[in-house]
Amino acid sequence: MKNNNKETIINLRNLTKNFGDFTAVDNLSLDIKKGEIISLLGPNGAGKTTTMKMIARLLKPTEGEVWIKENGNMRLLNNRNKDALLDRIGFLIENPTFYDHMTPKQILTYFATLKGYPRKKIPKRIEELMALVDLSDWIDKKIGTFSKGMKQRLGLVSSMIHDPDFLVLDEPQTGLDPKGRKEIRAILVDLKNAGKTIFLSSHLLYEVSEISDRIAIINRGKLVAFDTMENLEGQAKDLRLQIQLAELPEDVTQIIIDLETIIRPLTGLNKGDKIVEFNRVTSTFEVKFDGKIQTQKNILKELIRNDIDVMDFSVPRTNTLEDLYIKLVTEVVAVEPLKEASTGVN
Repeated sequence: MKNNNKETIINLRNLTKNFGDFTAVDNLSLDIKKGEIISLLGPNGAGKTTTMKMIARLLKPTEGEVWIKENGNMRLLNNRNKDALLDRIGFLIENPTFYDHMTPKQILTYFATLKGYPRKKIPKRIEELMALVDLSDWIDKKIGTFSKGMKQRLGLVSSMIHDPDFLVLDEPQTGLDPKGRKEIRAILVDLKNAGKTIFLSSHLLYEVSEISDRIAIINRGKLVAFDTMENLEGQAKDLRLQIQLAELPEDVTQIIIDLETIIRPLTGLNKGDKIVEFNRVTSTFEVKFDGKIQTQKNILKELIRNDIDVMDFSVPRTNTLEDLYIKLVTEVVAVEPLKEASTGVN
């Protein structure tokens, strides 16, 4: 889904957070538009939780700014206006913790009152949301008896209790079984369809890809990709070509050399990259290239012009988005090696 005509309601501008000499988030800029689901994706330690804590003003940025739209105007989030600007946002950051001796009804009543939700509507609101996450039978049970997954569901309810326009959810599917994760995805889509905006973090590429309008991939605090699912999938599909020849010669090595000579100038890749490999399982030659449609056309034309008898010319479509994710993350790690000391920052 394209969001070009939708208004930006949260804008992260060159957001940076340092812990001593360790940079957890590095010059991160994102725009979040009304009515979309954006997933902040990255491995553990990428900077996802730190980013969300800065939006919630639980952490103050070392550099950069968080801007939030209020009454039609973008306002800079700071300690003076944080209560007013953040009241319309629901947060679920890291693993939710509650007093074990309290019940969901008690804790949710407290949260709803704190956020100014109309008192007379609170009991019905609690019942509706507890039913939404399949916890109706536990509304008066002590939270200390809850499983990790149940506490995660309750955390999601607590973020929604005051009916916010915008949700910031850090790993909302943590601790849930496959059925529970599927149910949470369905809930998030329903919330979006009701006009809510959702910014969530995850390391589960496949699952967030099903519901996200745009995906931001972050690693070592750096933004390495931010685009629609359609564009990311297109880029992923076009990372590698498969070429099958009508007849496979005995000397495969010589064909690889010939193909490298013919194709290399057209791939758009750096000179040091290895362009052509032979897949003995599929008996095809795999060619890396820059992912552009025009590049595919140019390569095919050049193969035909050089009398290369091509029987099949295609783009593999299995695990392509995962391949792109791994490629992007690996490239950043190669530039910035992992520090030996662990910081515990997510």
